[in-house]
Amino acid sequence: MKKTATVLSLCLLVGLSLNSHAQTTYKSDSGLFTPVVKSLYLRGGVFEDAQLIGPAVGYRFNERYDLTIHTEFLSNEYKFDNNPNPKTTLLNLGVILGRTNSLFEQYLLRSELSFYQAIIFNTEAYNDISDPSLTSGIISSSLYRKLPLSGSISLLPNGGVFLGYGNYTAPYSSANLRQGFDGFVVGPQFGFDVSLELSDSFYLVANPEINIPLNTNDNKYGNTLLFNVQLNF
Repeated sequence: MKKTATVLSLCLLVGLSLNSHAQTTYKSDSGLFTPVVKSLYLRGGVFEDAQLIGPAVGYRFNERYDLTIHTEFLSNEYKFDNNPNPKTTLLNLGVILGRTNSLFEQYLLRSELSFYQAIIFNTEAYNDISDPSLTSGIISSSLYRKLPLSGSISLLPNGGVFLGYGNYTAPYSSANLRQGFDGFVVGPQFGFDVSLELSDSFYLVANPEINIPLNTNDNKYGNTLLFNVQLNF
């Protein structure tokens, strides 16, 4: 219990966040940035208690390159039809390297390389169940079209492709780890960002994004809807 509390405290200290590409898409100055809650899943009841919390923090080196660290902490107890109850405690650590290029006045090309590795702390009462594990990487690239509606509001529809490979054994839980997939995945991705600039240092960014793997298997991946509150420092 003490170890779990320590790990969670470290995760929270790393930062409050969400999706890193909003930072260089809308702001080119160097500095720290935080989105807000890159992963959040809470479930409680007679079947399962699960908490998946994923803060992140990033640093933009210049107008092109940025780096984000995402720490996703899972604590889970599955209660239904099991005696003793399987319990899981793990940390899914992600590193995301981003590059943004201005192609023309209203067009941006955003590329990301992301790598995730799960670190297992506890798999109590798993017995014949396979222990969870995750190692995965994805490279993606999307073209953005900036459509200003006013001095403070912009739309950024975007589309691109992604390619990844992962080795994933899912935890005995209804929660799914970020970038949790097994084998190769490839397909298109689409987004429709909405940026509201409230001041020079505060953006409210709605960032719906969907990934469509063309070679799906039993492990779920994609169809993610994200909502960002982007803070620039």
